[in-house]
Amino acid sequence: MGLRHAFRAALAALAIWAMGPTAAHAAPEPGGVQVIDSAEFCRRTGDVTPGDDCEWKTVPLAHEWRGERTEPTNDGWFRLRFHLDAVPARPLGVYIVGFNRSGRLLVDGQPLVELGAMHEPLPLNWNRAQYATIPPALLHAGDNTLEVQQRVYGWEAGWLSPVRIGPEDVLQPVYERRHFWQNDVVRVFGAATFAIGLFMLGVWLGRRDQSMYFWFGLATLVWSAISLDYFALAPPLPALLWERVIILLQALRGLTMYVFILRYAGRRSPVIESLIWLYFAVGAAGVFLRWLPGVFIPAWFLVSLLVSPYFYWILVREAFRQDVAEGVMFAIAGGAQIGLSAYDLWMFSQSGWTDRIYLAHYSEALYLIVVGWGLMRRFIDSLNAYEKLAGVLEQRVDEKAQELGRNVEALVEARRNEALARERTRIMSEMHDGIGSQLTMALSLVRETPGEGGRVAEVLRESIEDLQLIIDSLEPVENDLLTVLGTLRYRLLERLGKSGIALQWNVVDLPPLPMLTPQSVLSILRILQEAFANCIKHSGARTIVVSTELAGKAGVDETARIRIVDDGKGFDAPPSPIDAPATPRSATVAAAVARRGRGLDNMRRRAQALGARLDIMSTPGRTEVILAIPTLRPAPASGSGLRPDPGIAAGGPPNGGVRSET
Repeated sequence: MGLRHAFRAALAALAIWAMGPTAAHAAPEPGGVQVIDSAEFCRRTGDVTPGDDCEWKTVPLAHEWRGERTEPTNDGWFRLRFHLDAVPARPLGVYIVGFNRSGRLLVDGQPLVELGAMHEPLPLNWNRAQYATIPPALLHAGDNTLEVQQRVYGWEAGWLSPVRIGPEDVLQPVYERRHFWQNDVVRVFGAATFAIGLFMLGVWLGRRDQSMYFWFGLATLVWSAISLDYFALAPPLPALLWERVIILLQALRGLTMYVFILRYAGRRSPVIESLIWLYFAVGAAGVFLRWLPGVFIPAWFLVSLLVSPYFYWILVREAFRQDVAEGVMFAIAGGAQIGLSAYDLWMFSQSGWTDRIYLAHYSEALYLIVVGWGLMRRFIDSLNAYEKLAGVLEQRVDEKAQELGRNVEALVEARRNEALARERTRIMSEMHDGIGSQLTMALSLVRETPGEGGRVAEVLRESIEDLQLIIDSLEPVENDLLTVLGTLRYRLLERLGKSGIALQWNVVDLPPLPMLTPQSVLSILRILQEAFANCIKHSGARTIVVSTELAGKAGVDETARIRIVDDGKGFDAPPSPIDAPATPRSATVAAAVARRGRGLDNMRRRAQALGARLDIMSTPGRTEVILAIPTLRPAPASGSGLRPDPGIAAGGPPNGGVRSET
């Protein structure tokens, strides 16, 4: 331990001013400042100022001294002489750059100030400059004596640097600047790195698989503990234990950073990590058991420094892989740390005290802050990526939920339709097997019975056809109008054949019509059935032509048209109530309607209920019925859609189409 304290005098310096030239007692500086670089020294324990019987000897300043190791504390006394031509009007400042550990100042035997507690535990003053003021009342013209009492532990060395005495307005700003850079800045850095270390450990607790956050947090907290040695007055541990712990922490700081670098680069090397902890264990045993020579501590630190370029290369290379800016900052901060650590180790190994600037603890703080910034940026980028991924997943979940909802709705609708289909089948079966069978049997009996049964047979036949129409309307048609028309054609072929009427079937494909519910299908079938019934009963036609077409613009006024044309004798067709107001011919219309049993009026009423339009045009030799049903489909993005047959659109007898039969 003795060697470390011999070198601790060097670590007391953070000055930027060089000492003046050596003189016998005091050398003047600009501003009236005297630099006292020699003194009389003797060693005697106690608070009584030693007399001439003490073994005083002249020593240069800075001076390092040791007492008895068996004693708890030792005292050393310095007598410094300075000359004043006259008593100053204002107090003089006393500025001491290096001082260890505690003590008092006296002027010509009169107590001036205590530089810390004179009882155990002694203050931690090794890295702290001292400043005091001498009131004019304690001074006199001529030679004056400044006595300095120092008290140190028995296991450590004491030292005193050259002392400056001069005007307060000159020395006090120098002291305050030194105190700021030497103590206050380190305090701020220590607080900042402590916060970074806690944050990194918190990140690691949330992400145990990312061990690099643990090792960096540990390295940062270790440096924060080391920083206490640079600015704290009272160490958190007993003095001797604290000295040993600080030595170990200095090595542990570098070793934990090496492990962090391996984790940062995604490398796991059991051999290297085992050597690291073996190295640390040997050093810890040497420090606490004191069975290694005094040069062991500098050599121990030197080994850690020699391997640092290898880890520096790993760190910088990985940082450049992540980001160029991050790589540049890591390279600068890491290079500065290695260079300044080598400089400080060289100063630490020098014998004697010198007022040089030690910078490794500043570059270390900067290094940790830069690396911590890189890790926090990486963590924030990870959070942003996770949030983006969570947003994408949330959007996909919403989409899947909506799709699932649609599927559920479709399933419910399918089950509802299935239930409706079963119910329709049951009703149709009941109607067919029950009422239908009975009506058919009644019709057969009437036809077999001689006499006046013709009218009854006609009524029964119409009832059976109407029942078939109802049954057909309940059949699923999948919104296909041609399916509806095909069913009607099948029902009418036999009756048309018996009446000697030829049917020309000339239709084109039509788009699906969402409005084809069972009720609307029944209305369409009844309208068309009434049109065919009029042709069969009254027109005397020999041919009926059925055709379909599209008219209008999709999404605007598009309609699916069903056209029925016969070549019968025609009749006086009543106009639509919307298109033609009442005229003197309305009596003829009323008579025609009456003759046809209000059939045409019922056709118009059913068409209006559908939202469709019914047009009837009749002349001798041609009667035309057109039912125009809105398609209700949106406008297509592209394509022209289906168009009617040109012959049909022109109003002439159709002679072609997609589907055509006679």
